[in-house]
Amino acid sequence: MLRDSIQGIVLLTLAASVAAQSNTVVGLDGRLTQVDNLTYYGRRGAAYPNGEIGMAMLNEMCNPGSVTIPWYAAMQSNHPKFGFLLVRLSNDRLEQISDWSFCKHAFTSTNYTGPCGPCQNPSTGTVMGINCADTYGAGNNADRTWLGPPSEIDPWLGTWNPVGSYFDVGDPQTGLGPADGVRSLNTSGFDNVKNRVTVQEVDLTTPGASYFYGIHLIHQGEALANRGDNLASRGTNPTWSGSTWSFPNNAVGQTYGSILHQWPGATIDSGHNGNDDGRFFVAVKVSPLGGGQYHYEYAVHNVDNNRGGASLRIPVDPAAVVVNYSFGDIDSDPLNDWTGAKVGSEVVFTATANNPQNWNTIYNFGFDCDIAPSFGVVTIDQARIGPGALSVSVNAQVPSGIPSAQVAVLGTSVGCGSCQSAFYEMLTGPSFDLANSAMALTYANGQYTAGSSTATYVTPTGTNLNLTDDSQTTIQLPFSLPFPGGSTSQLNVCSNGFISVGSNGTPYIPDANSHLSGAPRWAASWRDLNPALGGQVLVDSTPTEVRVTWSAVRTYGSTQTNTFQYQFRPNGDVQIVWQTMDSQNGDVLVGWSPGGVTVDPGPSDISASLPGGINMCAQPFNGLQFASATRPILGTSVSLTTSNIPAGTPFGAVLLSLQQAVPPLDLTGSGMPGCYGHVVGGVTHLFVAPGSTHNQSLAVPVDPAFTGLEVAGQSFTYSPGLTPAGVVASNGLLLIIGPQ
Repeated sequence: MLRDSIQGIVLLTLAASVAAQSNTVVGLDGRLTQVDNLTYYGRRGAAYPNGEIGMAMLNEMCNPGSVTIPWYAAMQSNHPKFGFLLVRLSNDRLEQISDWSFCKHAFTSTNYTGPCGPCQNPSTGTVMGINCADTYGAGNNADRTWLGPPSEIDPWLGTWNPVGSYFDVGDPQTGLGPADGVRSLNTSGFDNVKNRVTVQEVDLTTPGASYFYGIHLIHQGEALANRGDNLASRGTNPTWSGSTWSFPNNAVGQTYGSILHQWPGATIDSGHNGNDDGRFFVAVKVSPLGGGQYHYEYAVHNVDNNRGGASLRIPVDPAAVVVNYSFGDIDSDPLNDWTGAKVGSEVVFTATANNPQNWNTIYNFGFDCDIAPSFGVVTIDQARIGPGALSVSVNAQVPSGIPSAQVAVLGTSVGCGSCQSAFYEMLTGPSFDLANSAMALTYANGQYTAGSSTATYVTPTGTNLNLTDDSQTTIQLPFSLPFPGGSTSQLNVCSNGFISVGSNGTPYIPDANSHLSGAPRWAASWRDLNPALGGQVLVDSTPTEVRVTWSAVRTYGSTQTNTFQYQFRPNGDVQIVWQTMDSQNGDVLVGWSPGGVTVDPGPSDISASLPGGINMCAQPFNGLQFASATRPILGTSVSLTTSNIPAGTPFGAVLLSLQQAVPPLDLTGSGMPGCYGHVVGGVTHLFVAPGSTHNQSLAVPVDPAFTGLEVAGQSFTYSPGLTPAGVVASNGLLLIIGPQ
């Protein structure tokens, strides 16, 4: 019997056309490469936990397009804008807990070489050059001089009118200026919370909750097809110390797309208003209550729809009984809550006149119903007059009572033979715990193992590299140094504490995404270091060892110094020895990356992990994936895709069965720790010498008698070295056949 607690349901529907808004600039493409460093800036109101706090976060972006990106500071209109979000996952409900936060107006691009490749520097901050990168730190994004209301921005077109804007007329607290397009905003009277990302403290204290923060990057004229990497989010653990808040990142690394993707097991899809207005994402999770009752929970994210939402209409069986309506928005005012009611063949949630769902907000809708879920389309009616249709349609799970074909994901393959090729830890100054210790990267069979080291610091006597602030140079090695992914006879040394194979530029703000995706990099202490203020970076070279030493190099803007040393050996082993380190200032990234890593392994606790060792693979593996891009509709054929197949895999198999394993079978006893089986018996389809993916076609009979038939499937590959048995398993799929 199929158990109803399937942990993951992901319904994928592909749009038939690609929309382009009216002001599209061909070749314009901004990429949000890093979201990080959620930072507390102060509180106000009642004593903890009944006050509210102000926050900001860091973002890095780059230009992978074919044209420069305009970056003209306000009071000119054409520059990037950033929207911010903080959400909470509690009791299987994902909801926004931040306010409709003020948005950052970017004012200059520093144009350095970063994650997009070698920067074609335009020698001006008024545009971002092709392949160039730029970082706005938390302090920059907290500066109220450049924070304006989201209501002034058209998120679909990316436009903003400075005349009559908040910057133009000023804030009521500090006096109104004329609507003349000249900046009149004076922020001198602001407290530490005003206009920053604002959250009620009580919303950060929910027991057992998970928290995520995200950024939405907007460029004027960017086509929808190029916006897939403009939203990103990651996990954090809010912590109250008794006097202040901190927001350290957790193991949930950066994820692209709507922040709704942080809701495990939810079905997520999106729709937009043709070429005329932007997108709504709808996530839904249906939970059986027993006795034929189901709870439907929807989260709607208005990503970039300028006209906003005024109602949510959900198809329902006319004979259904619907009770226990619930609604959630971003304020605590019950007088502006949307109301829910069953109207004929729809469940309709209707907005009050003063509370449409605007862009960069998430609203929640729920109810109980005696109809099981099926595939359908929900409708969001537009709140304001404007170009385009009167409503937006989004695919979702609904209680329509009409049988439909569905695809359910069973479990996850993460942890089944998972292996990382990189590691890192982001440490703040006060938490740097590696001083007076050493780490060994031991090279064997094309990969590293990181562990504790007995290496000692050797006083440098060699050549001063004469590095200055944010500078780099290339050194030649007297031997060929093997490393995971290749070998090299030269290294690029950056004054900011890292060494690369090739250039990673000279960024002074460390970030995990650049560490993973750039060129191969060793990072003993990637931070803002300035040898020009004091200290030296020296190289000592012999046929048996090359040592690169930061000797008493000062942290930028500080008198604190840092002494650490790399020791490279011909067999590929690398020793890192830390001496006296600045324990007061800034963020520091420590780790290794072979470059080109697309799956973030999440941060490590290096000091705690070294005694037991950190094992890595030459190539990353984060689980075998099994998916179907289409639903099993009667009379069609579905393609079942096995992806992320490890290199060198000689063969594999797809198993299809009419019986699902409930509960999943723990395969640890079969030499596959962390792996689970989701099918019982069935038919095996063998495939030989696959590439990174394999497609298995399944014809669905046209006979209506097959409606409701359930087919369970799963992939396995023989990939030696990832498990003791050499076999890894994918997630499972449950295909439910239907007429539509």
